[in-house]
Amino acid sequence: MTFRRAEITDIPRIAEIQTLAWHTAYRDILPKNILEQSDRDSFLALWQERFQAGHHDVHLLVDDQDYQTVGFCRTADSKAVGSALSGYGELTHLYLDTEKLAKGLGYKLFAFALDHLKALNYEGMLLWTLEQNQRARRFYERQGMTTDGAQRDDPAILGEGIFEVRYMLSFAT
Repeated sequence: MTFRRAEITDIPRIAEIQTLAWHTAYRDILPKNILEQSDRDSFLALWQERFQAGHHDVHLLVDDQDYQTVGFCRTADSKAVGSALSGYGELTHLYLDTEKLAKGLGYKLFAFALDHLKALNYEGMLLWTLEQNQRARRFYERQGMTTDGAQRDDPAILGEGIFEVRYMLSFAT
């Protein structure tokens, strides 16, 4: 597996992976109407907007055998995405092709994002995940991340009564 920076031509695959991941991971968490409007076309439009605005620090995990993108991660400056902790970068997206789950690739994506933010001289990493997404929460906790008590909601995107919790990891040794 190889990592490479995403290009605008990768947007359709990014949207496809995110759509499949949302419908798999969130099917028992998010309201049905939210999942129905979270389709490939909506994610495609969102990613096109991000790339055009320059908000696309996206890296792909590519299979060396068939050159197929199997996952992606996106990082950002935490201030740029509305987080309060200065000096911290944020992992805003980490998604795998649903056929590649439970093969250790999520760990590779996470480690890449961590190393990427360290190389950019951030003091630590933040991320938000759905409060009810126990699988993701266990994954991030195994990576040494801890919740810091921050919580947010976005009813337009996630539905009423759905919250995200913030995790953090300091790079200080």
